Amino acid sequence: MNKMFRKTNIIKVKEKAQPTEDLVAIDAKMELLVNGKLLGKFYLSPEDLEDFTIGYLLDERYINALSDVKEIIINSDTIKVSLSENDNFKTDDLSCYDGWVHQDQPLSHVISDLKVEKDKIIDSYQLLIEKAEVWSKTGGTHVAALVSEDQFIVREDVSRHVAVDKVIGAGLKAGIDFSESFIVCSGRIPPDRVVKLANVGISIMVTKAAPTVEGLRIGEEAGITLIGFLRDGRFNIYTHPHRIIL
Repeated sequence: MNKMFRKTNIIKVKEKAQPTEDLVAIDAKMELLVNGKLLGKFYLSPEDLEDFTIGYLLDERYINALSDVKEIIINSDTIKVSLSENDNFKTDDLSCYDGWVHQDQPLSHVISDLKVEKDKIIDSYQLLIEKAEVWSKTGGTHVAALVSEDQFIVREDVSRHVAVDKVIGAGLKAGIDFSESFIVCSGRIPPDRVVKLANVGISIMVTKAAPTVEGLRIGEEAGITLIGFLRDGRFNIYTHPHRIIL
């Protein structure tokens, strides 16, 4: 059985009540320890955890490059990371994604000449849904894809934030130029999600869901194009529309 879901017995009620089996997404509590210190506690899907770890450390500014990571050891309920000597991380704010963790840090501004055709935006989101295997079976995960000229990397997770961390980590490992790529994903556009893109230089985020006011403010200030309510061949562009070729 896939580590992302498992079978459970349910009673399905329609005209009659019928005992049956269903697939349910698995979530697990994991602690992230960096150089022996607890950095955060997360509820996430227990797969692609190396991608999550690398992506989270990068898009939350704990590392600057993959070479900063010396070792990652993944156990049943902990992820232990050894980093090169640095003072970039603090342990006084344990992250459960209840808000923008690093509000005291200056906001990064994205510099990118990327422009994307309208049809590629629509086609990329359709491909995202087609590749969302766990979501199609359970309906219980979020999905994100990092789209570059020649790669389409998909990751799923019960957390919409971790799904983005995972594709960023996978993209860093694959050597993708973030300034020449964009993200399509499920879930809302809150500020702490937009900050992740700003911190790694991704200039476009596309989702089927809605933004928040603070999400839009951060996108505007960071120079990120935010697209929401993508469905039935249409979408809303909220910030920096010059990157979308209409």
